[in-house]
Amino acid sequence: MNWEQKIINAFIERYFASASGAEEGSRTLRLRSSQFFPDFETAHPNEKESYLEATESLERKGFVKLRWEKWGKGERLRTISCENFEMLFAIAGKLFPKTEAEQVRAMLSVKAASLRQTLTDTSLETSLTKIASNDGEQVISFLEYFSRHFGPREIGQGIVLQTMEEYVRFLEFSLNPASLEHITTRALSILLYGDSKHLENIVALCHPLLTRWQKDSDSNSLMIPERSYPETMVAGKFIIEFKNAQSSIVNADGFIHGFPLESAEEIAAIKLISGNSKKTVLTIENKETFYALASPLKHNVSEKNSRYDCFLYTGGYPNRATAAIIKTLATSGFSFYHAGDLDPDGILILQHVQNIAGKPVTPLRMDTATFDQYRKWGRKLTKPMLRQIEKISPDTKAIPGLADLVQRIEETGMGVEQEIIDYR
Repeated sequence: MNWEQKIINAFIERYFASASGAEEGSRTLRLRSSQFFPDFETAHPNEKESYLEATESLERKGFVKLRWEKWGKGERLRTISCENFEMLFAIAGKLFPKTEAEQVRAMLSVKAASLRQTLTDTSLETSLTKIASNDGEQVISFLEYFSRHFGPREIGQGIVLQTMEEYVRFLEFSLNPASLEHITTRALSILLYGDSKHLENIVALCHPLLTRWQKDSDSNSLMIPERSYPETMVAGKFIIEFKNAQSSIVNADGFIHGFPLESAEEIAAIKLISGNSKKTVLTIENKETFYALASPLKHNVSEKNSRYDCFLYTGGYPNRATAAIIKTLATSGFSFYHAGDLDPDGILILQHVQNIAGKPVTPLRMDTATFDQYRKWGRKLTKPMLRQIEKISPDTKAIPGLADLVQRIEETGMGVEQEIIDYR
């Protein structure tokens, strides 16, 4: 084992874990030998010797100080201490975090000033002058914020100077909306960095910065690329009207329609072809059950299902496309019913639908009678699954039947999946 390298790495880890990593003056980092090398007493003599030689070598270099047990040097090591943090990172072949953080702040300050000048200089014919000023101000706000607040802590999270330079390159590029049109995230990553996955990695790494800036500055989100394409499905005999379109969808046969997020967000209203003022929607957690209940060839012949005018697939917890349609259904005057798994997550999904809709949701066959009927085909829930019960609100438990269902789930530790339930 390379004990010198292991000791250096341990001190670097301690450095970033302790305080902010910004005040080095009087700080000392210590490794307790009994914890760092707990198997010392039973280790092979060669391994013991290698460990002690490594600590003494680092001491001779002036990197660490050793403290031995009272009965003498060379017998048993008590602690290894480090106070020279610049030497720590120099030995590791890394830039000192405080110095690198200063470089990042300086770079961000220069970039922010340059962007502000470009955005305000109307004589410059650049793509940046074509953007909405609000988008530019958001980017400048982000850069200025971290030109003041970026520190060693961020370096410890892996957000080094090169990472920030590459992130800023994307932010500058994204200021021209046309540059992001008709191109995938991975193709854009190749264009910017010559690596198909690099942009995703940078965005993930810098996400904590974005969250922190939004929280502290009460600012809007920057445009961040993501390889996520939420969509949902809805069925029923309805008319869908769009916000800025002359045409509408008249679904006289009740077919299943799929809507990606961009289309879902453009729906202004959903009306029934029948013109009835009383409108109902059944939201359905799982895909297999959705197809069984929402197919126009099936719900027309089922007396129980015919009471629902519309069927919406949630796919577990509603994604953004599903949430957009739930909100439109709510403002269009629909009453909500929900069918899902008889387990903590299934109840939480109903709760989530209710929160999005902003109106009551009535459960369908989410009760103790159904649970008892299908319990022998149920599944054992893990402790983390059962702990989800803590997230169920009192208002949700107050929905008729759900408090008893929660109690039955707790008593048995079982759950019933929606797909095994016969809704006819």
